[in-house]
Amino acid sequence: MRIEKKVLVRHVLTEDYRKKLLAKMEQDKQRLMTETEQLRFQSQKQAKEQTDANNKALVKTRFNAEIKKRTQRIESITFRENKIRTLPEGSLVTSETLKRTTDVKVGDKWADHKLEDEIIIEDGMVTEIRTKGDQGDHDVKH
Repeated sequence: MRIEKKVLVRHVLTEDYRKKLLAKMEQDKQRLMTETEQLRFQSQKQAKEQTDANNKALVKTRFNAEIKKRTQRIESITFRENKIRTLPEGSLVTSETLKRTTDVKVGDKWADHKLEDEIIIEDGMVTEIRTKGDQGDHDVKH
């Protein structure tokens, strides 16, 4: 039988990676701010086009929910930016979670399949592949 396992991709924080990460975050924030302004404009435009008060309220509610989502994402990015700025070089930063499939057979130790895999990247190169146990204290380096 095949099962899916999570694999964490983590980067070693170097000055170069910090700059790239902060630039990407700033770009994402700018995009979200632009989207927020566009939504505000569309909200006003569509509200003016509505003659029924209930429809106006519905339009505003729908647009306000979308604006709120983007505002929360901007706040989340700002929080992460501040974290990245204060982390010391050499810290591990999780960039994404991937999935991989593995085979499970009768007679296998289930604990072996519950282990979490990590790929460590430094300066764009895979430097380590780890398998961590539930407690995280039994690292196996590949």
